Amino acid sequence: MAYLAKGCREDMFILEKELDLEPDTPMTIKKLRELITNDANYDEEFSKNLYEDIVEEGKAKEELAEKQRLEALAETHRKAELEEKQRQEALTELKRKDKVELERLKIEAQLKLGTTTNEADYSQLPNKEVSKFLHRFEVKEDMSLYLILFERQVHRLSIPKEHWVSYLLGLLPPEISHIIARKPNLKNR
Repeated sequence: MAYLAKGCREDMFILEKELDLEPDTPMTIKKLRELITNDANYDEEFSKNLYEDIVEEGKAKEELAEKQRLEALAETHRKAELEEKQRQEALTELKRKDKVELERLKIEAQLKLGTTTNEADYSQLPNKEVSKFLHRFEVKEDMSLYLILFERQVHRLSIPKEHWVSYLLGLLPPEISHIIARKPNLKNR
């Protein structure tokens, strides 16, 4: 009879239904136990085995329900992670597209500025100081070597050819600059 203390009230109701007893819903555990043990057909070993099976079945159902709950929770968590990953990927793709579009707009703006610069009047020289990269010409030096160095520097600084003479005159000694400036027939290219 001590086996009846292991289970709960619901298990005793199930046992009484299996034993064809008629329990009332408001009955206490003590009354349910008395109803089972005072029955004329009461067999303690049979009732004990049946009750243990009912308790084990109840525990198995609880474990199964808990397992299903945990699986559902894990599935919900997995779906949430997948949705978050997809959202992050979509956001990354959107950022990438925005970056590409911004780069395209920058290039278009540069091209528009480039065409207006090419068409612009070259009355102002580009603000580049060749003298920082090339020393002034000394009369004792080889002029052809100096001109080769000058040409390399202006190429490196991306100075248009039509402005080379202006920069070269700034690097030559005043005597040579005056001679070049006085010759109107000399093409400055």
